[in-house]
Amino acid sequence: MMTYNVFCKSMMTLVLVLCYYGMPEVGYLPYSGTIWEHILWPLSHANVWHLAGNLYVLWYLSDRLYMRESYVMAVLCSFLPIFPGLWDILPFGEATDTMATCGFSGVLCAMIGVKWGSYITYCHNNMTAYWTFAKRVLPFVALGFLIPHVNWSIHLYCLLAGLAYGRWQ
Repeated sequence: MMTYNVFCKSMMTLVLVLCYYGMPEVGYLPYSGTIWEHILWPLSHANVWHLAGNLYVLWYLSDRLYMRESYVMAVLCSFLPIFPGLWDILPFGEATDTMATCGFSGVLCAMIGVKWGSYITYCHNNMTAYWTFAKRVLPFVALGFLIPHVNWSIHLYCLLAGLAYGRWQ
């Protein structure tokens, strides 16, 4: 018997793979400013390795996924202003002209944030739980700062929006 969680993961995998092969790459062309780019960007992937990495993390997550809520958070966070990454600041770096959106990894960051927020809500010592979150999760977002052409700050926004939602839902 297939659980609801496995069903959701299977459907999301199918959607992401079909979009990878059938949808034009959203966001890799000059930004035209349409709301559809913000809504469809999480379904678009740069290459097959990007898609595979996101699917690996999706299937690694357990318990409730908060898929709908996380997707909405990622789209809403895409309207926030963005800080430049390291490669945009350095004089030898290649500036990125992408809009302030993230792919499905932003949705995953929001899911992880919601899960941690829910966990912190039920902990007896919230400060220890926040400190554990900072040690275990934030370094992965910080690594995005060093990867060229990754809008690391939008991943941080999604993670923190998910954390707030999970904490106070």
